Amino acid sequence: MLKEERFDRINSELAKKGSVDGDELADLLGVSRTTIRRDLDTMESLGLLARTHGGATASRDDDELPFFAKTAAYLPEKRAIGAKAASLIPENAVIGCSGGTTVMQAIKALKGRRLMVVTNAVNVAMELASSETVQVIVTGGSLSARTYELVGHIADRTLESFHFDIVLLGVDGISLDRGLSTYTVADAHTDSLYMENAEATWVVADHSKIGKVAPVLISPLGKVGRLITDPGIEASDRRALEAAGVEVLIAEP
Repeated sequence: MLKEERFDRINSELAKKGSVDGDELADLLGVSRTTIRRDLDTMESLGLLARTHGGATASRDDDELPFFAKTAAYLPEKRAIGAKAASLIPENAVIGCSGGTTVMQAIKALKGRRLMVVTNAVNVAMELASSETVQVIVTGGSLSARTYELVGHIADRTLESFHFDIVLLGVDGISLDRGLSTYTVADAHTDSLYMENAEATWVVADHSKIGKVAPVLISPLGKVGRLITDPGIEASDRRALEAAGVEVLIAEP
């Protein structure tokens, strides 16, 4: 296995668990403990993780994981979720797109469609830059280095100028009791503006977000029309969400 492939797998494990054990990684990847130690040391020098005794951590439990780590986690599920969401979006729709790694997978599948996409996410805009059929409008605002999203009053003013047919929203937590949540007040405010100006809000999120509550609340579940997720969702969670009025669609990887 190439070094780059090992780094991707390590990132994926960090994103899922928050921390990794060196011996377990060696067994998982089929390499020596010495190789894993070198990999972890190199990744720490690049600022990709923090070394611990015998392993590494991506962040403290109460911190948001870095964007690179979230990208690697549950990637097959995110690709399936993104493809399903894209397949349901009609031609010539006006779409609002927040940032997030699952939203990005939907955007990849929309590049050949005739749409208007309004986004506060730099990575979303860059992904669509080569499309000849998608009109892309970027909000402007203050850039978050952790999420690549633009937030603040400039972003807010742009979003308030549009009426969206559909908003594709990536979130960090989905709770029956607490609704949608994320990690910063600025992100939560921007996401709530998307929802206020949309005919329909579709949340795209893998099953690990369900039942989780991040520090800052975005909206109650009553404002969510559809959740597109993967088969890892618990049957009881699906029933509870549907009873709360959320249409739950499952995307098979």
